[in-house]
Amino acid sequence: MLVTPPLSSGCLAGITRELFLEWAVADGLPVVERDVPVAALSQARDVLLTSSTRNVQQVQTMDGRPVPGSTLGRTAVELFERYAAKGMDP
Repeated sequence: MLVTPPLSSGCLAGITRELFLEWAVADGLPVVERDVPVAALSQARDVLLTSSTRNVQQVQTMDGRPVPGSTLGRTAVELFERYAAKGMDP
């Protein structure tokens, strides 16, 4: 499942993040918004970055350790690319 912190946590309410979450839900990907302690990232099998200049990317390394990545993460990146290619404008 894709887990993201809620906006109330202080994360940036970015357009790319919002589009990604909307498109992921529309495409049937499991998405949950909940508080995520920073320490949990060291246990994550996959970490995604949303950015207006980078779209959605899988993080390759974090704190010097490789992040293995997952099929769900690759699917999420491909989903964003597919919807963005349709010219979906916010």
